[in-house]
Amino acid sequence: MKKIIENLIHEKVSASSEPIFRQALTGYADAGDPIFQTLKSVIGPEHLLPAEILPGAKSVVAFFIPFSKEIIVGNREGEYASRKWAETYVITNKLIDSICRDLSKTLSPLGVQMAWLLPTYEFDREKLIAQWSHRHAAYACGLGSFGRNNMIITKQGCAGRFGTAILDTYLEPSPRPKLIHACNRDNGCLYCVKICPVQALREADFDRHKCYQRLLENDRLYPDLDLTDACGKCVTGPCAFTG
Repeated sequence: MKKIIENLIHEKVSASSEPIFRQALTGYADAGDPIFQTLKSVIGPEHLLPAEILPGAKSVVAFFIPFSKEIIVGNREGEYASRKWAETYVITNKLIDSICRDLSKTLSPLGVQMAWLLPTYEFDREKLIAQWSHRHAAYACGLGSFGRNNMIITKQGCAGRFGTAILDTYLEPSPRPKLIHACNRDNGCLYCVKICPVQALREADFDRHKCYQRLLENDRLYPDLDLTDACGKCVTGPCAFTG
């Protein structure tokens, strides 16, 4: 079953018309893992459990689609997101939804039911809190650990997009690393803090509302594209390519 899932994700990512991605990663978690219940305290009571998304849920699948070096380096300059970053953000969101749709169609004949949430826009517009955190699910699935920039740093770095799916069949959980891919915060690396154009990210905390306002400003820069509420400056540093 895992091979079917991973092959489909690999094929979909590799089939991109432009070389804007690197090799995707996939991880798994038990839908009943206590970590998901913990998220109702860490994130908020509105955060969903896997079983609240899919009754009978037994496994969670998370995958990470890392952006290419060219896309990442190109987004380091300037106050706002580069056009290429904005375009890749839109393309990747559509790709994640396409992967989930195709995966559901592939698994259904095998008697496996699957549910998923969109890679973005499933959040409270006032609190700016998601009802399902793909990043926290990716952590639960062993894909990496959180860096100072609040992003999961994987073996392929942190510059990219996460997708998740909930299945009603059991898949062996992936081992969860213990800060193996943590950022170099203890070694004085403050790249993500220094590059944040609106100082939303600080050493001690994070102002999600200030960050979101900048995301909306970025969207207004590219009216010809689909919604591009993205910035990505904080994931273009040393942790962008590898953990």
